[in-house]
Amino acid sequence: MPTFEYEVADAAGTLSRGRAEAESQGALVLRFREQGQLVVGLRPVHRSVQRERLLLGVAEGVKSAARRVSQGVALTTLVMFTGQLAAMLGGRLHLARILTSLAAETTNKHFRRVLESVREAISAGSSFADALGLHPQVFDRLYVAVVRAGEMSGSLPVVLDALTTYLEKTAQLRRKVLGAITYPAVILGVTTLIVFIMIVYLVPVFEGVYARANTTLPAPTRLLIAVSGLVRGYMISVLALLVAAGALVYVALRTEGGRWLLDAVKLRVPLFGPLVRKAVMARTCRTLSVLLSSGIPLIEALETVARVAGNRVVEDALQRVVARVQDGGTIADALRHTGEFPTMVIQFVGTGEESGTLPAMLARAAGYYEQQVDATVATLSTLVEPVMIVVMGAVAGGVIFALYLPIFSLGQAFRGNR
Repeated sequence: MPTFEYEVADAAGTLSRGRAEAESQGALVLRFREQGQLVVGLRPVHRSVQRERLLLGVAEGVKSAARRVSQGVALTTLVMFTGQLAAMLGGRLHLARILTSLAAETTNKHFRRVLESVREAISAGSSFADALGLHPQVFDRLYVAVVRAGEMSGSLPVVLDALTTYLEKTAQLRRKVLGAITYPAVILGVTTLIVFIMIVYLVPVFEGVYARANTTLPAPTRLLIAVSGLVRGYMISVLALLVAAGALVYVALRTEGGRWLLDAVKLRVPLFGPLVRKAVMARTCRTLSVLLSSGIPLIEALETVARVAGNRVVEDALQRVVARVQDGGTIADALRHTGEFPTMVIQFVGTGEESGTLPAMLARAAGYYEQQVDATVATLSTLVEPVMIVVMGAVAGGVIFALYLPIFSLGQAFRGNR
């Protein structure tokens, strides 16, 4: 189906541009008219242009990933920096001198340059929060918002202490979730590598033996030999296809729709979906608690959480919560209306709203879900290990069984001939 670049205007005269697929230009124009939009410009996108843009998208995605790796700062580094900053500010040291000292101590060259840049911006008259905001790849919106609230309230050391605790708990939570997911991923990768080696190197040896025996092979063995021949004969093509497929998936997941779909799958995948949801709930509750405790207004805090929740599905739900709260609704009712938040969170929030202790109740909810993450990780560790061992044994054993099945048949044939 051809692709067209379009420019349309709505009833208010607002212009919007994009690309869309349609059977013809007329069909696309009709589609926009049915939506109440006027087509201002429309032109087809040639396949060569599409391929060029796809390749540019892949290249840009790779560059972006490399940039994040080279310019990234580990969460543990950020935790240490925030704790040291809070302690030194509590000792009434000057901020510029603190940044100079911490920049000299850090072993991360990129982080050293960032701290030096922040110090220079402060010396030029910028606020600490604005200086941090110049480096969004290191200091996210949550970090900047908390620092700004601490500056405005004059309690920056106290706020940074709370932020340090939050970052430590976030790092612990991330390690636990990644630890639960890493083990089965490693086992699956090892299994795939073993099967690949057997198909490429072991199967051809048995194939030659069976060819000299001049006997009819069982169906599983013939299928295994056919797969081996396909992989060996078209190995480069298969690898190129896998690389291309991986690049396309990566580019697709960089889009808004792709990210939303991936996050939706994360929440619903068997075994690991509940773990991911509990981790997201813990992060959401902890983040909102820290923001409210720092003195940030409710709507601003909700908007910040809606951008840093770590899951697009939950972030979209929080955006709907913001809209309903702005219209005068309670947070608990707004959370219930989205259908994405467990009853436990809604009950904690409702109690906090009624008693005026919302930050404390959110902290309790975060603690509860952090404990649930611990329990779920422990359960998965005991459950996944034997399951993955069985899967690994079944896959490798299936290949070996298919290889040796003709030997059993040949042995029976020799005994019958005697």
